[in-house]
Amino acid sequence: MTVNAIILTGGRSRRFDGVHKPGVEVGGRSTISRILQSIRGAAADTEVWVAGPADGLSAAEQKGVRFVREEPEFAGPLAGIAAAVAAMPPEADFPAEMADVTLVLAGDMPLITAGHLGVLISACRATGRPATGADDRGKTQFLCAAWPTRLLRARLTEIGDPTDGAVKLLFAGLEPVAVAVDPEVVSDFDTAAELEAIRTRLSPDGP
Repeated sequence: MTVNAIILTGGRSRRFDGVHKPGVEVGGRSTISRILQSIRGAAADTEVWVAGPADGLSAAEQKGVRFVREEPEFAGPLAGIAAAVAAMPPEADFPAEMADVTLVLAGDMPLITAGHLGVLISACRATGRPATGADDRGKTQFLCAAWPTRLLRARLTEIGDPTDGAVKLLFAGLEPVAVAVDPEVVSDFDTAAELEAIRTRLSPDGP
């Protein structure tokens, strides 16, 4: 069985003064490097696609990753997902209960753990449905999800042009599997204060 992962890094980071969030250092390494480490911890042989710039990944890390870019650039995360899926080879012909899985992850979630990603993958495989958690506001975290790859491809085909589309369009009419998760694990950051809060959690002297 195959696991694919898409890390979305193509945003403008407008609310973060234009600084490329995946490249921001958190706890001694870049945010995207931390995400990649968690992906490898969940499934070591995962094929990883980065939709957007590689900033924040070392040369060694980049060798194990494939890169794509949405067209046009800055067309939004849905377009980034579509570009990555289009670049993937056709999935193996597994029966439905063994269908391969694609993780869809925002590039600004430095606290994502291998354990949580593993639970998402397992829940997705067990049900044949997308699996997600909820953030600290109780909202479905669309950009930390595990999808049956066939279903993800089908949804993108149904949507058509993904330019500037909302990622929640993928979930329209579907009932994702809700996976329990500490909301801090799926925390992202859009402001300096949110970033500082995340760094504090990781600090040995944190709360």
